[in-house]
Amino acid sequence: MKRILCLLLIILVCAAFATPAHADGAVTLKIDDTNVYDGMDKSYQDGYVPRVSNGYATLVLPLIATGDISGNVITATPNLGDASSSPFVFKNYQKTIALNDNAVGGGGTVSSYLVRFDFELKSGRVNGVYPVTTDISAQTADGESVQRSFTSYVTITDGKNPNAPDKTPAPAHQPKIIISGYTIDPDPVVAGGEFTATVTLKNTSDKKAVYNAFVTVSCDSPNFELKNESSIIPLGKIAKDGTVDIEISYKTDLETPAQRYNITLMMEYDNSDAATLSSQGTVQVEVTQPLNVQMDKPRIPESVNAGDTMSLSFQVMNMGRSKVYNARIEISAPGLLPTKTAFIGDIEAGTAAQGKMDIFVGMKSMTEGYKGEDKYGPTSGKITLIYEDEEGRPYTQEMDIFTMINEPVIGQVSAKPEEKPDKESQWWISLLIGGAAIAAITVILVSRGKRKQNEDI
Repeated sequence: MKRILCLLLIILVCAAFATPAHADGAVTLKIDDTNVYDGMDKSYQDGYVPRVSNGYATLVLPLIATGDISGNVITATPNLGDASSSPFVFKNYQKTIALNDNAVGGGGTVSSYLVRFDFELKSGRVNGVYPVTTDISAQTADGESVQRSFTSYVTITDGKNPNAPDKTPAPAHQPKIIISGYTIDPDPVVAGGEFTATVTLKNTSDKKAVYNAFVTVSCDSPNFELKNESSIIPLGKIAKDGTVDIEISYKTDLETPAQRYNITLMMEYDNSDAATLSSQGTVQVEVTQPLNVQMDKPRIPESVNAGDTMSLSFQVMNMGRSKVYNARIEISAPGLLPTKTAFIGDIEAGTAAQGKMDIFVGMKSMTEGYKGEDKYGPTSGKITLIYEDEEGRPYTQEMDIFTMINEPVIGQVSAKPEEKPDKESQWWISLLIGGAAIAAITVILVSRGKRKQNEDI
């Protein structure tokens, strides 16, 4: 029993004097708080505070290792806090520091890891005290990790007063680029064709230039194919009140519906303070479908007699993709006097329509403006088809016509059989009757022709 008690006592004594594995043998890093290094006004034990001047905050952190560090280098990474409220300009400040013999105040050197950061400060920084945590990482000669963090406090006094009342600044004048004009060639654009838009861009400011300007081009139709090398067009600098011209080329396909389309120009540029500004403008392009209208040539007799009236029939076919409007037919030839224009009206795409025209055949001299001396004989002229697109622009097609106008055909005046020889002396009476009939017909033709012309007017 005594042996057991003695054994337990020995075990308790040994346990009481055992040393934890990390106590005295662990390698760590600590601040050299007794010396003053370059960039410091006083030592840490005397109340060192990071220096702030000329738009920079300088943080000095002298570290001494309690043991061997692998490669005699450590890595220091500062944590500057929340970017939205921090007075520091955020960038990569991480650095590797080697062990050196660093000069200290009063002369002499100290073997230490001298960590120094020069933090750039924001122009709009706010006064206050801001913590900066420096994370240190290293490895011992045995490959064990060494991690330490040190917090310093940077005091900002040359910034904005956080308690000052907010002042609403007056909006500063800013330059702006606008579309001051443009031309489209050709205009309108026929579906399936190409066009070029020449656009004039203007800097409306008479005080400030713009810099690094460029334009991004887009269109609201999938039927437009951009022919420029890129949809982004660089402009560079535009002087105050200055202008610059750009050219934008597109190709349309045959399926492009007839309507107006928008080409959007998004302008981006910098002002003199390097602030990025933007503006937007629109160029309108009108596209029409190619009109394809065909007319069957009417059948006109090779010869007609003065005094006759002939009726012509027309068929007009719309072979295109767009509706045509106010289709009508006119005829012009000496001696052929239409009673009126053959009005057909609107013709939908892919359909046909018919029209008729009555033509009075008179003497060629009855046509206004005719300068010939002959009244009858060959005559030629044109049939004109007229129609309009949806914008009211007129289009015409012409066909040549030819016919022969003969003298009017007058019925023969037959004399009664002579019963007595003494009536042969009255032959001249028949001649007078025939002459009177011819004169009457001529008067009727002239009168009817003038009446038809008056009706057309």
